[in-house]
Amino acid sequence: MIWYNFRMSRYKIFSNVLSRLRKEQGFPGAYKFFISVGGSKSLGVSFTSYWDIERGKKLPKSWRLKTIMNALGIEQDSPKAKELVRAYFTALAGSDDLLQIIGSPVTDSPDLTSRELADALAQQALARRTAHLTPEQWNLRARNLETYICMNFLVCTAGWVTVRELLDATGFKEAVVRKALKAMAAGKLIELRGDKARTGLAQKFIQPPPRTPAMAAVRGRQRAYWQTWLSDDMLVERKALVVRFTKASLALYLQHLEKAVRLAAVYHDSQENREDSAVYYLNSTISQAYPRK
Repeated sequence: MIWYNFRMSRYKIFSNVLSRLRKEQGFPGAYKFFISVGGSKSLGVSFTSYWDIERGKKLPKSWRLKTIMNALGIEQDSPKAKELVRAYFTALAGSDDLLQIIGSPVTDSPDLTSRELADALAQQALARRTAHLTPEQWNLRARNLETYICMNFLVCTAGWVTVRELLDATGFKEAVVRKALKAMAAGKLIELRGDKARTGLAQKFIQPPPRTPAMAAVRGRQRAYWQTWLSDDMLVERKALVVRFTKASLALYLQHLEKAVRLAAVYHDSQENREDSAVYYLNSTISQAYPRK
């Protein structure tokens, strides 16, 4: 019993960090997080097992850490990821004495550079506005092209939107738009009142679906919809550069690129004058040019 209690006290080192990071990522409850990311199909454990991890009763297998971080939307080279991994190995060993050899510990008040401070403030602004969808809502949102495009317009537009506005913006047939609105209202993505619709997600940054097997089909449909929807005359700007990276430097650059794209949500204002604004699609694409795979 003494050994069991000692082990649980060590595991709390990890569980406390995991629980805090889960809340910081916009998931106030453990069960809501578990369901939102696809449950056991995505995390590979039952809710009881996951709840035991958060309560400090057990540690996850080391190879599950990446799965948990992906589900939380934590970048694997971010300070949050490093803090979680450090807490894991500290709990495993009982102290961070060995970890001190390979790097300094994460502190509550790090000495941030001005760039890091600006980035941290922007991330906090995103966290306050972050919203999450359930797997069912993701599948509903991506049920077909018309539903997906209409939903994105509503997310980017505050207040009530009329059916006529949606018809003018999308060019879809009225019957198709009304059918999409009814489906989204039934799935609690929007509120529908007669010829008007609105969504409570208009002021939010919707966390992308987790990179889990359960959400792979949804992510694929979303990409396909944008490829179908966007035409050459919609292109506003394009930047391109051919450059050589090591795998490590490419991974680091990809993290910066992902942050840059997501930070657009900080500049986004769904209440902008509709006559003086438009909805833009931001996309970043990197392809391996040489050698051919």
